[in-house]
Amino acid sequence: MNKKCLGCGSVLQTDNIDADGFVKSSVYDKSDYCERCFKIMHYGEYSVLDKKIDTDGIIRNINSDIYASVAFLIDSLNISDSIKKYINKFKNNKYILITKKDILPKSLKEKKIIEYVKNNIIDTNNIMCISSLKNYNIDKFLENIRRDNVKRIYIVGFTNAGKSTFINHLLTSNLKKPTITTSSIPNTTASYITIKLDNKLTIVDTPGFIDNNAIYNFVDYSKVVKFYPKKEIKVKTFQVRSNYAVVVNDILRIENIGDKTNSFSFFMNDKLRYEKVKSKNDKLKILPSINYEINEPTDIIINGLGFIRITKVGSVRVHTLDNKLLTKRKSMI
Repeated sequence: MNKKCLGCGSVLQTDNIDADGFVKSSVYDKSDYCERCFKIMHYGEYSVLDKKIDTDGIIRNINSDIYASVAFLIDSLNISDSIKKYINKFKNNKYILITKKDILPKSLKEKKIIEYVKNNIIDTNNIMCISSLKNYNIDKFLENIRRDNVKRIYIVGFTNAGKSTFINHLLTSNLKKPTITTSSIPNTTASYITIKLDNKLTIVDTPGFIDNNAIYNFVDYSKVVKFYPKKEIKVKTFQVRSNYAVVVNDILRIENIGDKTNSFSFFMNDKLRYEKVKSKNDKLKILPSINYEINEPTDIIINGLGFIRITKVGSVRVHTLDNKLLTKRKSMI
Protein backbone atom coordinates (compact mmCIF):
# COMPACT_ATOMS: atom_id res chain seq x y z
CA MET A 1 0.00 0.00 0.00
CA ASN A 2 1.38 3.41 -0.96
CA LYS A 3 2.18 5.83 1.84
CA LYS A 4 0.87 9.38 1.48
CA CYS A 5 2.38 12.57 2.84
CA LEU A 6 0.24 13.78 5.74
CA GLY A 7 1.01 17.38 4.80
CA CYS A 8 0.15 17.62 1.10
CA GLY A 9 -1.39 14.27 0.18
CA SER A 10 1.29 13.25 -2.35
CA VAL A 11 2.23 9.57 -2.61
CA LEU A 12 5.67 9.17 -1.03
CA GLN A 13 8.37 8.04 -3.47
CA THR A 14 12.17 7.76 -3.49
CA ASP A 15 12.92 7.78 -7.22
CA ASN A 16 12.64 11.40 -8.41
CA ILE A 17 13.77 14.32 -6.23
CA ASP A 18 11.96 16.78 -8.53
CA ALA A 19 8.60 14.98 -8.42
CA ASP A 20 5.80 15.24 -5.85
CA GLY A 21 6.20 13.19 -2.68
CA PHE A 22 9.97 12.68 -2.79
CA VAL A 23 11.65 11.38 0.35
CA LYS A 24 15.12 9.87 0.75
CA SER A 25 15.11 6.08 0.73
CA SER A 26 17.04 6.01 4.01
CA VAL A 27 14.12 7.62 5.88
CA TYR A 28 11.17 6.33 3.83
CA ASP A 29 9.96 3.78 6.37
CA LYS A 30 9.74 6.29 9.20
CA SER A 31 8.60 9.31 7.16
CA ASP A 32 5.09 10.75 7.43
CA TYR A 33 5.92 13.79 5.27
CA CYS A 34 7.61 14.31 1.92
CA GLU A 35 10.88 16.23 1.94
CA ARG A 36 9.19 19.37 0.61
CA CYS A 37 6.58 19.50 3.39
CA PHE A 38 9.22 18.67 6.00
CA LYS A 39 11.31 21.65 4.89
CA ILE A 40 8.29 23.98 4.85
CA MET A 41 7.29 22.92 8.37
CA HIS A 42 10.72 22.93 10.01
CA TYR A 43 12.88 25.32 8.00
CA GLY A 44 10.49 27.66 6.21
CA GLU A 45 11.97 26.63 2.84
CA TYR A 46 9.22 27.24 0.28
CA SER A 47 8.90 25.47 -3.03
CA VAL A 48 6.00 25.11 -5.43
CA LEU A 49 4.46 21.93 -6.76
CA ASP A 50 4.63 21.90 -10.55
CA LYS A 51 1.13 20.54 -10.88
CA LYS A 52 -1.93 21.92 -12.65
CA ILE A 53 -5.00 22.01 -10.43
CA ASP A 54 -8.13 20.68 -12.18
CA THR A 55 -10.65 22.98 -10.52
CA ASP A 56 -13.62 21.76 -12.56
CA GLY A 57 -12.63 18.16 -11.87
CA ILE A 58 -12.54 18.81 -8.12
CA ILE A 59 -16.00 20.39 -8.28
CA ARG A 60 -17.39 17.48 -10.34
CA ASN A 61 -16.02 14.94 -7.86
CA ILE A 62 -17.55 16.76 -4.91
CA ASN A 63 -20.89 17.23 -6.66
CA SER A 64 -21.03 13.47 -7.32
CA ASP A 65 -20.66 12.63 -3.61
CA ILE A 66 -24.17 12.24 -2.18
CA TYR A 67 -22.83 12.67 1.36
CA ALA A 68 -20.86 15.84 0.62
CA SER A 69 -21.25 19.31 2.03
CA VAL A 70 -18.84 22.12 1.19
CA ALA A 71 -17.07 24.69 3.33
CA PHE A 72 -15.94 27.42 0.92
CA LEU A 73 -13.23 29.60 2.49
CA ILE A 74 -12.79 33.21 1.34
CA ASP A 75 -9.85 35.42 2.30
CA SER A 76 -11.35 38.44 4.08
CA LEU A 77 -8.97 40.86 2.32
CA ASN A 78 -9.76 39.52 -1.14
CA ILE A 79 -13.53 39.31 -1.41
CA SER A 80 -14.56 39.93 -5.02
CA ASP A 81 -17.69 39.20 -7.04
CA SER A 82 -15.67 36.82 -9.25
CA ILE A 83 -15.85 34.20 -6.47
CA LYS A 84 -19.57 33.86 -7.14
CA LYS A 85 -19.17 31.74 -10.27
CA TYR A 86 -17.10 29.17 -8.39
CA ILE A 87 -19.48 28.94 -5.44
CA ASN A 88 -22.44 28.55 -7.79
CA LYS A 89 -20.85 25.49 -9.43
CA PHE A 90 -21.22 23.49 -6.23
CA LYS A 91 -24.59 21.72 -6.00
CA ASN A 92 -24.01 20.58 -2.42
CA ASN A 93 -25.04 22.21 0.83
CA LYS A 94 -22.62 25.12 1.30
CA TYR A 95 -21.09 26.91 4.27
CA ILE A 96 -19.28 30.18 3.50
CA LEU A 97 -16.36 30.91 5.84
CA ILE A 98 -14.68 34.32 5.66
CA THR A 99 -11.21 33.69 7.03
CA LYS A 100 -8.50 35.62 8.87
CA LYS A 101 -10.78 37.78 11.00
CA ASP A 102 -7.79 38.28 13.30
CA ILE A 103 -5.97 40.41 10.71
CA LEU A 104 -8.95 42.66 9.98
CA PRO A 105 -8.82 46.15 11.49
CA LYS A 106 -11.52 47.00 14.02
CA SER A 107 -13.11 49.44 11.53
CA LEU A 108 -14.03 46.57 9.21
CA LYS A 109 -17.10 45.25 10.99
CA GLU A 110 -18.01 41.58 10.75
CA LYS A 111 -21.67 42.39 10.13
CA LYS A 112 -20.79 44.54 7.11
CA ILE A 113 -18.61 41.81 5.57
CA ILE A 114 -21.29 39.15 5.95
CA GLU A 115 -23.91 41.54 4.57
CA TYR A 116 -21.76 42.27 1.51
CA VAL A 117 -21.18 38.56 0.79
CA LYS A 118 -24.88 37.77 1.27
CA ASN A 119 -26.01 40.59 -1.04
CA ASN A 120 -23.36 40.26 -3.74
CA ILE A 121 -21.97 36.71 -3.78
CA ILE A 122 -24.39 34.16 -2.30
CA ASP A 123 -27.71 34.68 -0.56
CA THR A 124 -27.49 32.22 2.33
CA ASN A 125 -27.61 32.33 6.11
CA ASN A 126 -24.64 29.94 6.29
CA ILE A 127 -22.02 32.71 6.32
CA MET A 128 -19.65 33.39 9.20
CA CYS A 129 -16.31 35.05 9.84
CA ILE A 130 -13.65 32.82 11.39
CA SER A 131 -10.13 33.07 12.73
CA SER A 132 -8.10 29.89 12.95
CA LEU A 133 -5.35 31.72 14.84
CA LYS A 134 -7.75 32.99 17.52
CA ASN A 135 -10.04 29.93 17.34
CA TYR A 136 -12.89 32.32 16.59
CA ASN A 137 -16.10 30.55 15.46
CA ILE A 138 -14.27 27.26 14.79
CA ASP A 139 -16.29 25.43 17.43
CA LYS A 140 -19.46 27.17 16.26
CA PHE A 141 -18.85 25.92 12.73
CA LEU A 142 -18.45 22.37 14.03
CA GLU A 143 -21.67 22.73 16.01
CA ASN A 144 -23.49 23.90 12.88
CA ILE A 145 -22.40 21.01 10.67
CA ARG A 146 -23.10 18.48 13.41
CA ARG A 147 -26.55 20.02 13.87
CA ASP A 148 -27.11 19.57 10.12
CA ASN A 149 -25.95 15.92 10.31
CA VAL A 150 -23.14 16.51 7.81
CA LYS A 151 -21.29 13.26 7.13
CA ARG A 152 -18.49 14.53 4.89
CA ILE A 153 -17.33 18.14 4.60
CA TYR A 154 -15.00 19.20 1.77
CA ILE A 155 -12.81 22.22 2.52
CA VAL A 156 -12.40 24.28 -0.66
CA GLY A 157 -11.17 27.72 -1.68
CA PHE A 158 -8.43 29.62 -3.43
CA THR A 159 -4.77 29.50 -2.52
CA ASN A 160 -3.99 31.41 0.68
CA ALA A 161 -7.61 31.42 1.89
CA GLY A 162 -6.41 29.55 4.99
CA LYS A 163 -7.75 26.04 4.30
CA SER A 164 -4.93 24.03 5.81
CA THR A 165 -4.65 26.22 8.91
CA PHE A 166 -8.40 25.92 9.39
CA ILE A 167 -8.30 22.11 9.17
CA ASN A 168 -5.43 21.93 11.63
CA HIS A 169 -7.50 23.91 14.12
CA LEU A 170 -10.47 21.63 13.57
CA LEU A 171 -8.16 18.75 14.47
CA THR A 172 -6.83 20.58 17.52
CA SER A 173 -10.37 21.32 18.70
CA ASN A 174 -11.01 17.58 18.64
CA LEU A 175 -7.78 16.75 20.49
CA LYS A 176 -6.08 15.48 17.37
CA LYS A 177 -2.59 16.33 16.13
CA PRO A 178 -2.50 19.02 13.39
CA THR A 179 -0.88 17.46 10.32
CA ILE A 180 -1.65 19.55 7.22
CA THR A 181 1.21 21.58 5.72
CA THR A 182 0.48 25.32 5.72
CA SER A 183 2.16 28.06 3.69
CA SER A 184 1.39 31.26 1.78
CA ILE A 185 2.21 29.89 -1.66
CA PRO A 186 0.03 28.11 -4.23
CA ASN A 187 -0.18 24.32 -4.65
CA THR A 188 0.74 23.40 -1.07
CA THR A 189 -1.87 20.61 -1.03
CA ALA A 190 -1.24 18.23 -3.91
CA SER A 191 -4.15 15.84 -3.56
CA TYR A 192 -7.23 15.08 -1.47
CA ILE A 193 -6.44 14.49 2.20
CA THR A 194 -9.18 12.61 4.05
CA ILE A 195 -9.34 12.87 7.84
CA LYS A 196 -11.88 11.00 9.94
CA LEU A 197 -12.65 13.45 12.73
CA ASP A 198 -14.84 10.96 14.57
CA ASN A 199 -17.32 8.19 13.80
CA LYS A 200 -19.85 10.65 12.35
CA LEU A 201 -17.79 13.27 10.49
CA THR A 202 -15.07 13.11 7.83
CA ILE A 203 -13.11 16.17 6.64
CA VAL A 204 -11.58 16.30 3.16
CA ASP A 205 -8.88 18.85 2.32
CA THR A 206 -8.69 19.65 -1.39
CA PRO A 207 -6.01 21.30 -3.55
CA GLY A 208 -6.39 25.07 -3.47
CA PHE A 209 -7.90 26.67 -6.55
CA ILE A 210 -5.34 28.73 -8.46
CA ASP A 211 -6.44 32.25 -9.34
CA ASN A 212 -4.52 33.27 -12.46
CA ASN A 213 -5.23 36.92 -11.65
CA ALA A 214 -3.70 36.85 -8.15
CA ILE A 215 -0.42 38.52 -7.22
CA TYR A 216 1.44 35.25 -6.65
CA ASN A 217 1.45 34.76 -10.43
CA PHE A 218 3.42 37.96 -11.01
CA VAL A 219 6.12 38.02 -8.31
CA ASP A 220 8.69 35.65 -6.87
CA TYR A 221 7.24 33.36 -4.21
CA SER A 222 9.80 34.46 -1.63
CA LYS A 223 8.32 37.97 -1.90
CA VAL A 224 4.72 36.73 -1.79
CA VAL A 225 5.23 35.32 1.71
CA LYS A 226 6.33 38.77 2.92
CA PHE A 227 3.31 40.54 1.39
CA TYR A 228 0.73 38.75 3.54
CA PRO A 229 0.02 40.25 6.99
CA LYS A 230 0.63 37.97 9.97
CA LYS A 231 -1.35 39.97 12.54
CA GLU A 232 -4.02 42.67 12.70
CA ILE A 233 -3.27 45.29 10.10
CA LYS A 234 -3.11 48.98 10.86
CA VAL A 235 -4.85 50.79 8.04
CA LYS A 236 -2.66 53.33 6.27
CA THR A 237 -4.75 56.38 5.27
CA PHE A 238 -3.45 59.21 3.08
CA GLN A 239 -5.12 62.50 2.17
CA VAL A 240 -3.98 62.81 -1.42
CA ARG A 241 -4.20 66.11 -3.25
CA SER A 242 -4.77 66.38 -6.98
CA ASN A 243 -1.67 65.35 -8.97
CA TYR A 244 -0.20 63.34 -6.09
CA ALA A 245 0.17 59.56 -5.79
CA VAL A 246 0.93 56.85 -3.25
CA VAL A 247 3.49 54.20 -4.18
CA VAL A 248 3.61 50.81 -2.41
CA ASN A 249 6.88 48.86 -2.66
CA ASP A 250 7.61 48.12 -6.31
CA ILE A 251 4.15 46.72 -7.05
CA LEU A 252 1.55 49.47 -6.86
CA ARG A 253 0.99 53.17 -7.58
CA ILE A 254 -2.38 54.93 -7.13
CA GLU A 255 -2.67 58.51 -8.33
CA ASN A 256 -5.32 61.15 -7.72
CA ILE A 257 -6.08 62.53 -11.19
CA GLY A 258 -9.24 64.34 -10.06
CA ASP A 259 -9.56 68.02 -9.18
CA LYS A 260 -10.03 67.66 -5.42
CA THR A 261 -8.24 66.02 -2.51
CA ASN A 262 -9.26 62.41 -1.95
CA SER A 263 -8.72 59.85 0.80
CA PHE A 264 -6.97 56.50 0.15
CA SER A 265 -7.07 53.86 2.91
CA PHE A 266 -4.90 50.78 2.40
CA PHE A 267 -6.30 47.54 3.86
CA MET A 268 -3.18 45.48 3.32
CA ASN A 269 0.06 44.67 5.10
CA ASP A 270 1.09 47.85 6.93
CA LYS A 271 4.72 46.63 6.92
CA LEU A 272 4.94 47.33 3.20
CA ARG A 273 6.71 50.53 2.11
CA TYR A 274 4.24 53.40 1.49
CA GLU A 275 5.41 56.66 -0.07
CA LYS A 276 3.46 59.74 -1.18
CA VAL A 277 4.94 61.41 -4.28
CA LYS A 278 4.05 64.11 -6.76
CA SER A 279 2.55 62.99 -10.06
CA LYS A 280 5.59 64.22 -11.94
CA ASN A 281 7.62 61.61 -10.07
CA ASP A 282 7.90 58.71 -12.55
CA LYS A 283 8.18 55.94 -9.95
CA LEU A 284 6.26 52.85 -11.23
CA LYS A 285 4.64 54.80 -14.09
CA ILE A 286 6.11 52.20 -16.42
CA LEU A 287 3.66 49.62 -15.02
CA PRO A 288 0.29 48.97 -16.74
CA SER A 289 -2.50 51.24 -15.52
CA ILE A 290 -6.29 51.58 -15.31
CA ASN A 291 -8.31 54.76 -14.73
CA TYR A 292 -11.34 54.58 -12.44
CA GLU A 293 -14.16 57.09 -11.99
CA ILE A 294 -15.25 57.08 -8.34
CA ASN A 295 -18.92 58.01 -7.87
CA GLU A 296 -19.43 56.55 -4.37
CA PRO A 297 -17.24 55.05 -1.62
CA THR A 298 -15.33 52.37 -3.51
CA ASP A 299 -12.82 49.58 -2.88
CA ILE A 300 -10.11 48.84 -5.43
CA ILE A 301 -9.00 45.24 -4.88
CA ILE A 302 -5.43 44.16 -5.65
CA ASN A 303 -6.02 40.43 -5.91
CA GLY A 304 -3.99 38.56 -3.31
CA LEU A 305 -2.73 41.72 -1.61
CA GLY A 306 -5.79 43.49 -0.14
CA PHE A 307 -7.76 46.57 -1.14
CA ILE A 308 -7.76 50.37 -1.15
CA ARG A 309 -10.84 52.23 0.06
CA ILE A 310 -11.52 55.53 -1.73
CA THR A 311 -14.10 57.68 0.05
CA LYS A 312 -14.78 60.66 -2.19
CA VAL A 313 -16.04 61.28 -5.72
CA GLY A 314 -13.17 61.74 -8.15
CA SER A 315 -10.82 60.03 -10.57
CA VAL A 316 -7.84 57.77 -9.89
CA ARG A 317 -5.23 55.98 -11.94
CA VAL A 318 -3.85 52.68 -10.64
CA HIS A 319 -0.55 51.24 -11.86
CA THR A 320 0.30 47.67 -10.91
CA LEU A 321 2.16 44.63 -12.20
CA ASP A 322 -0.75 43.54 -14.41
CA ASN A 323 -4.21 45.01 -14.96
CA LYS A 324 -5.73 41.57 -14.27
CA LEU A 325 -4.86 42.08 -10.60
CA LEU A 326 -7.39 44.91 -10.24
CA THR A 327 -11.13 44.81 -9.61
CA LYS A 328 -13.56 47.38 -8.24
CA ARG A 329 -16.48 46.99 -5.85
CA LYS A 330 -18.80 49.17 -3.80
CA SER A 331 -17.10 49.75 -0.46
CA MET A 332 -17.89 47.13 2.21
CA ILE A 333 -17.57 49.71 5.00
